[in-house]
Amino acid sequence: FMWEQWNPGCAVAGCTGTAVDQRSSESFSHGWGAAGISGILRSLLGIDVTGPGAATIRIAPPTSGLRHARGTEWTERGRVSVDWQRTGHGFTLDVTVPVNVTATVVLPGRAAQAWGDGAPRRVDERAGSTEFTVGSGRTQFRSYTGSP
Repeated sequence: FMWEQWNPGCAVAGCTGTAVDQRSSESFSHGWGAAGISGILRSLLGIDVTGPGAATIRIAPPTSGLRHARGTEWTERGRVSVDWQRTGHGFTLDVTVPVNVTATVVLPGRAAQAWGDGAPRRVDERAGSTEFTVGSGRTQFRSYTGSP
């Protein structure tokens, strides 16, 4: 990321100060400094906005790598929260979807179960994954990689 001033801590151009002046409007996190966050949210949490105004989203946590991730992404319609964990027998996922948003949730594994406020509905089961559609609220999922 870049400073918004070339001489941080200086109230006027040409100053040689070294301390950041907290009364000025300079910052470390201007818009271009946050560009990497969308990739982190998509790759580590599995959150992807798929419709205009975030009316639809897709949540598909990664199938390899980390054992656990938790976080929140702000959208035009509210916060989407995800907490997933790979276990010895499969996968658990807890999602919170804002009002007026429909989420497609893809879980690795089979024999998936879902329950919660979002009225989860299984829409597809393929080799290695199960797909649900859920509405707003908190919904929990569990899938198995071995025998349930």
